[in-house]
Amino acid sequence: MGCGQAKPIDPVPDPEEEARKVAEAKAAEEAKRKAQEEAEKKKSEEEAKAEADKKAKEAEEKRKADEEARLAEERRNRPVTCAITGPPGSIKGKLCELIVAELGCKHVSVGEATRHAVQNDTAAGRRVQEAKKEGKPVSDELSTEVVVELVSTDNLKKSGWILDGLPRNTEQAASMRDSGVELSKLILLDISDEELVRRAVGRRMDLETHTLYHLEGLGFPKPPDDAAIMARLTQRKDDTSERVLSRLDQYREGNLDVAPSFAEVLRVDGTKEAADLMLEIKAFLRPP
Repeated sequence: MGCGQAKPIDPVPDPEEEARKVAEAKAAEEAKRKAQEEAEKKKSEEEAKAEADKKAKEAEEKRKADEEARLAEERRNRPVTCAITGPPGSIKGKLCELIVAELGCKHVSVGEATRHAVQNDTAAGRRVQEAKKEGKPVSDELSTEVVVELVSTDNLKKSGWILDGLPRNTEQAASMRDSGVELSKLILLDISDEELVRRAVGRRMDLETHTLYHLEGLGFPKPPDDAAIMARLTQRKDDTSERVLSRLDQYREGNLDVAPSFAEVLRVDGTKEAADLMLEIKAFLRPP
């Protein structure tokens, strides 16, 4: 610096300006801190909500799974109630035996229901007795009544039942339903007249042991390769084509298609062995 030149004087800081800058810096820092806190809070809330939503979804899925399991268990344990129809000479009787044995329900026919009504001296049973004394046939209305009485007992409500050959027509089905009988599932045996004749005419009985055979092994075992047994075999009078066709005509006169009276109908192949149909039938009566 040359001689005689004055030294520059530093400006004096303005206290108010300095204070304002400090305040602005602090405010900016505070705003930044609050923004960071708000962001962290929002993130935490979103994570908490996501976790809560996840737990709620898991809880709802578990509730639905538990409910489905409960309903499935209820279906499995619910007494079986169904009807089965099929022409005379079919495997209907054998199927009834297997269904009763494997599902625990009771077999119900008009004959069984009538005996129950008479033995227990019910109102319908007394009318059956009166009809017999007068030599009159038991009417369809009375047959329906004895069946309704039987399936309405506490024992059969608990065990379930299978109606064998009932109802015979839509009118009887409507009458049973009006009386409180649940008719929801029907098993219907499909088999041709030709096959029924074939099954009948091939049957033979061993008169000594009363064992039934079938020459083709249909429904009954084939006769053994034994000359003595073969010599004893005889055909029953009812096992001719004429008798079979006559029974089928009588059956159709008294039995009409009742499938429209049921919500669910399972048609099964009546040419198969009864045991081979049980898996399908059990799935129908007690769905998984």
